[in-house]
Amino acid sequence: MNLEKNKPTKIFLIGQSGSGKTTLGKKLSAKLKFDFLDTDESITNEFASSISEIFKSKGELFFRNEEKKILDSLKNKVNIVVSTGGGLPEINDSFEMMQDNGLVIWIKSSPSEIEKRLINSNRGHRPLLFNNELSLIENLETQLEKRYDVYSKADLIIVNDKIDEAETIEMILEELKNYE
Repeated sequence: MNLEKNKPTKIFLIGQSGSGKTTLGKKLSAKLKFDFLDTDESITNEFASSISEIFKSKGELFFRNEEKKILDSLKNKVNIVVSTGGGLPEINDSFEMMQDNGLVIWIKSSPSEIEKRLINSNRGHRPLLFNNELSLIENLETQLEKRYDVYSKADLIIVNDKIDEAETIEMILEELKNYE
């Protein structure tokens, strides 16, 4: 029986908003010579609205369903790195769909590290972190607690606190060697 892991042709990056999924996904896809897709960007481009505007006008569930449609559309796609919205893995069978169709990597950043990155960020792109009475760090901690169980099921967990993008990419590439 062959127990070797197959080389992934689809890589899904999951993690909290601000963990670096999009930036890392673009760089990883370039290194692998794969296509790149950011689910958030695809939806905001399609509807010509920010995530906050879509959440306000159509609701979070609508947005998550649009993300799920993107996952469905990728079933037969190969050689692609996908940066997912932070909440996508929680929706219905989205996590299982990603895991059944590719390699799922959790880009894990601590709430304090993400807070440093997001303090001056585009709030319209991250409505779940800037839309209530809680501070950014409180929102990040609450969100991580809520999503931890699903994120921790990822095939790989890459912790990118206190390291730069190049080091993070090297860590991922090193881990991917186990799949060749």
